[in-house]
Amino acid sequence: MIRIGILILLFFFRLFNPKKFSASRSVEGNSGHFEKGEAVWWGYKFFYKQIEEGESGKGIPEFFARHTMNFEVPAGFVPETSAVISSGGDIMPTPHFNRNTAARFWEETEDFFFNADLVCANLEAPVADKEISSIAKNVLSPPAMNNTPEAFDLCWRGGKGITCYSTANNHALDMGEEGLLQTLDFLDQKRVIHAGTSRSVEEQDNFPVVDIKGIRVAILSYTFSLNRSKPPEGREYLVNHLRLNLPGCDITQIKKQIEFARKEKKADLVAACLHWSLEFESFPIENVMNTGHRLIEAGIDLILGNHSHTLQSAECYSCPAPEGEIKRKGLILYAQGDLVSWHNPANSRLTALTRITVRKGTLNGAPLALISNVEFKPLYSYLVFDRKERCSDFRLLDLASLAEQVEKGSPAVPLSPKQRKEVLRLRKLQQRVLPAAP
Repeated sequence: MIRIGILILLFFFRLFNPKKFSASRSVEGNSGHFEKGEAVWWGYKFFYKQIEEGESGKGIPEFFARHTMNFEVPAGFVPETSAVISSGGDIMPTPHFNRNTAARFWEETEDFFFNADLVCANLEAPVADKEISSIAKNVLSPPAMNNTPEAFDLCWRGGKGITCYSTANNHALDMGEEGLLQTLDFLDQKRVIHAGTSRSVEEQDNFPVVDIKGIRVAILSYTFSLNRSKPPEGREYLVNHLRLNLPGCDITQIKKQIEFARKEKKADLVAACLHWSLEFESFPIENVMNTGHRLIEAGIDLILGNHSHTLQSAECYSCPAPEGEIKRKGLILYAQGDLVSWHNPANSRLTALTRITVRKGTLNGAPLALISNVEFKPLYSYLVFDRKERCSDFRLLDLASLAEQVEKGSPAVPLSPKQRKEVLRLRKLQQRVLPAAP
């Protein structure tokens, strides 16, 4: 009854002000700092309709429609070694993801995702010794979420899986300081790379630098929000927290880590896993794009963005350079969508995996490491429920292939009429949001 009441209320909000409820807005989206009316806006997106139009007057969808992902290496570059980084989105706690339902979860994605030298994703909730929690049912308070060791183990198949986790996100402190520390211990026991949360100042400064085939890649991780939580006074090092969605966000802390990564840790490339952008929206807002550009200019090579629970656009950003010098290019994945989750809003079933080829060599005799190729694989989160709303099958399906099957009237998996329409609509949305994908 409460949900129905919320839907009716939101319907009338939109009815009397349709323009205000049709496009992205320049808000922070931080539940710990919601402005007046922002909770209603979030509720509209979650309960009623996700946003598929960019900020009014900014031309953001038009920018991405004509944008070219050009990572051709400069003339004269002599490659010496190359490696592949693959990346996916948020891993959310959901009871639908278990050994009984997920036996075929990775079937259409494992070669693309797991056959890489570094496999990255965002661990959206702690893995603490407490009961699992679920997704929010109202707009008044964010859920406190917790993941399971079973979900972690299901992110491996045939001895391969996710090898690098970002842990800085708005749910990092959902299980308190104890849950955060338990999560770090768990990841260390599993011998995977992680960045974004720390036990001490020393550990915060000692972010990982991974050697993949002779290319040293630094992994940084930051979140724009901690919901309504905050670290205990004096222990701010627990989570890397910067309000990245705000205009002109102070990025001094990241600049210091970039410099340390380059000079002291001898990193060839710097990747930043960023929890930012706005939930349930298909395009980044201008504030987020500006921050992404500033970070690339500051020395980041690769931004792996998450948080929106929808697929957002990607950008090849060329830094300004003096005349005659080679422009440095950085890749920004504004939001990759949900890798493992179940949200009622249909756009959250659209996600994508990315494979990034990086090369190291020389240009005019000077050492140089760069991104040389980017590939995308759009996916559809496919779940089967019985009449009692119990999930029996959970998979990630190749969206392009599935949409083609639906158009021919012969999908390889059982789809309801509603799902068939959803697949075709999401395929069109993906082509608009991420036109560089096949």
